[in-house]
Amino acid sequence: MRKHTRILAAAMTIVEAIVIISLAGCAGKKVDYGNESESKETKNMSALADIKADSGWNENFTIQTGNGEKTVYVNANIVVPDFDNMSVVEVENVKIDADYKKRFLDLYFGGNEYYYHDPDHYTVDELNKVIEYWQKEQDDTYREWLEQRLAEYRDKLETAKTTYTVAKDLESCEVFAGYKGDVFCEVEFEAHKVHAYALSQSGTDYGPPSLRNEDYDTITQSFQDEDLKDKADETSNEGSKSAASAKKEAGNFLSKLGMQDQVERGECECSWVGFNFEIEKENDYQTAAWGYIYSYATGIDGITFKDGLDRDTYLSVYETNDSDTDDVTLPDSTLLTVTDDGIIDVQLEYPVNVTQIYKDVELISLKNIEQIIKAEITENPDKYDTASSFNKLQLSYLKIRSDSEPGKYSYVPAWALSRMVDYSSERNVIFVNAIDGTIIDLENSL
Repeated sequence: MRKHTRILAAAMTIVEAIVIISLAGCAGKKVDYGNESESKETKNMSALADIKADSGWNENFTIQTGNGEKTVYVNANIVVPDFDNMSVVEVENVKIDADYKKRFLDLYFGGNEYYYHDPDHYTVDELNKVIEYWQKEQDDTYREWLEQRLAEYRDKLETAKTTYTVAKDLESCEVFAGYKGDVFCEVEFEAHKVHAYALSQSGTDYGPPSLRNEDYDTITQSFQDEDLKDKADETSNEGSKSAASAKKEAGNFLSKLGMQDQVERGECECSWVGFNFEIEKENDYQTAAWGYIYSYATGIDGITFKDGLDRDTYLSVYETNDSDTDDVTLPDSTLLTVTDDGIIDVQLEYPVNVTQIYKDVELISLKNIEQIIKAEITENPDKYDTASSFNKLQLSYLKIRSDSEPGKYSYVPAWALSRMVDYSSERNVIFVNAIDGTIIDLENSL
């Protein structure tokens, strides 16, 4: 049943594609320089080089909890960014409105026409394909859902056209399609996300020539983690472009889109898979490398903010709230796939524009940070789990929401004291603004 369900889900995604994320908020203040009411006394400042030379924080101290006296153990390594100074970077959410849609669509389709491609604008042929496919499905698990969709799509047939409708009112639609050469592509817009991808080429599934020639039931780009560590390898790649030329193409695309503050996070070959739904078929599964994938995010000094104090590292502290679409504190990320047909797959999540950079800000000394954290644990003894020792004190960038301006944030230098759990994630985190010493209480301000 699990295998059949997976195949049905994959097939429905493919057919419907052809014819068919957030933090609610972070605590803390936006750093406003010159506003004394938002700054603590910071007489003992520290250069980043001095902090790097520190051997670590090793200390035990006693606190009084609701369950009696306890000892807090700190045996923390000091983790500091690999550059000389830190900055404060102010950003604002990119508003994905009609103007942004036009700019993206014009760039992605290279000036060619594009069309509405939400279900209300599917052609007669597309609607019939979906209906025909769903009618063949025998899995009762989705029966009620399928019957509802079938009824909806049959109703749409009554007013459907035989050709695509050129998109003019970009405000009223979120899904568009068009051609890049002979490749039929789709672009989906959400409140804080954009995804553009290829649907077909000359009437067949899109993908490497070697897989298209095998007549597989479907060809799809393999799942790629956005944290790409491998270098693009040209030796096994079917594409005609070099990795260097593909990267240049990706950079030009971002620049023309106004995302010049993006920093590269990694790259790899683009992996594709062709498979048949019936495993009994000969050559039921095959993979190939074609094109390259490049990962980016907003950053400074060659370091991306997403690789700093990222929410995915602190799952016990952060929660997402998909209903809050106006205020997103999740870090941005960008994935671009470059094939012989150009920029094909684009995935933008929580894009931002950089509005202001304050270079070389002064930081509170490490000893002061340690005392601030000790005071926080002592004054709030039942807030933190002290059963295990804290073993990591990291300085990086944390995204802080502005109290007064929705959709605007500051990436500020911040310390995070934490302990590892299962060697994969960090828990029980205490965040401190490295500039003014403010405790940043994320958990109670979501």
